[in-house]
Amino acid sequence: MPPTPEIAELKNQFSEYLRRKKYRNTQERSNVLDRIAEIDDHFSADELYLYMNGQGDKVSRATIYSTLDLLTQCNILTKHRFQGESAHFELATRMPHHDHLICTECGRIVEFREEAIDGIRDQVAKGLGFRPLSHSLQIHAVCHDPTTCEHNTSD
Repeated sequence: MPPTPEIAELKNQFSEYLRRKKYRNTQERSNVLDRIAEIDDHFSADELYLYMNGQGDKVSRATIYSTLDLLTQCNILTKHRFQGESAHFELATRMPHHDHLICTECGRIVEFREEAIDGIRDQVAKGLGFRPLSHSLQIHAVCHDPTTCEHNTSD
């Protein structure tokens, strides 16, 4: 199946980045980006490794980790750390400029966008003589009723 226009554009961006930085543009790196495009949620390197191997891809953990680093450096992926967990990633183009609400009981992550937060970010940066580029906000909270939360797997 041919790549979607979005993925084709990301592959071009990645290829150009690798060329500029004098990294090899390997089939394995391209396959990692293809598989990432199939994932609709945040994922860790280990989750991606298991997913790819489950799909029959022959890729090492080292290739996964190094490719995720490169994809983050060239702004294709956004890297997050939720509650001290290992790093999680998501495609930067999926939902640009958003924040996260994280339940400290069940671990559920809810993505949201609030224009007022962007306004505060812009106001603070401008007031201090900066031009804002991006921000990352994580609100840690607890589900309304953690004992009945369908996402709670700590039983």
